[in-house]
Amino acid sequence: MDVLQAPDVTSKPLPAAPLLRVENLHVRYPGATADVLRGVGFELAPREFVAVIGASGSGKSTLLRAINRLVEPHEGSVRLGEVDVTSLRGRDLRHCRRRMGMIFQEFNLIERYRVLDNVLLGRVASQSALRTLLALYPPAMIAEAVALLDRVGLGDFLDQRADALSGGQRQRVGICRALFQSPELLLVDEPTSSLDPRIANDIMALIRDLAQESGVAALCNIHDVGLARRFAARVIALRDGVVIHDGPFDALDEAALGEIYAVTDRSRL
Repeated sequence: MDVLQAPDVTSKPLPAAPLLRVENLHVRYPGATADVLRGVGFELAPREFVAVIGASGSGKSTLLRAINRLVEPHEGSVRLGEVDVTSLRGRDLRHCRRRMGMIFQEFNLIERYRVLDNVLLGRVASQSALRTLLALYPPAMIAEAVALLDRVGLGDFLDQRADALSGGQRQRVGICRALFQSPELLLVDEPTSSLDPRIANDIMALIRDLAQESGVAALCNIHDVGLARRFAARVIALRDGVVIHDGPFDALDEAALGEIYAVTDRSRL
């Protein structure tokens, strides 16, 4: 007699739950007559690296700032894992922001601080304000920051002031500070716009490689289409605050790119 076998339910692993889910996001700045973001929605998987492209004024930077609530959405939701970021206030919001590291276009370093101190500030929320003010960091924390700076080629610059560094070096410090926060998600806002092409390529490679090594997902605004094509398999394209493409970069031909960068609503610039 034949024996019925149970189906093999382990052969296909279940897809991972989204790390980030953005739904119907709308943002309007005070005094403006039109939304900067209009119904933006997408999901980001754990460890995924995604580029966001679009013309100036399309809403790329606003999107990143709305995700971590540096800009307040007036409609829609942002979920990080199971947490509704848009509903948080006070201490709960500060705790959630620790899960999201931010790399800024303008570096956002404390210029008079040493390179090492700038990186250590990435974990400022993990100890008391007094210990941070007095620069009383545990030896293990300092060793971890030094190792990270060494990884990006700044091991010999620990005691340099941030304002003594080149643009590329300062961005490397910003990358280290964001990763030293031990985030689950990196929000990267046009990290290469002020850098020359060779250094820009190195910085993008560093962000991608460190994100992969750390197991961190990244959402990266990139003004340079060539860099986006080189480093991101998936791209989200915004035009006038609306997602008009979300998928492989290879699906974008020259006509599609022309449409993405053709801003029709000049009042939004």
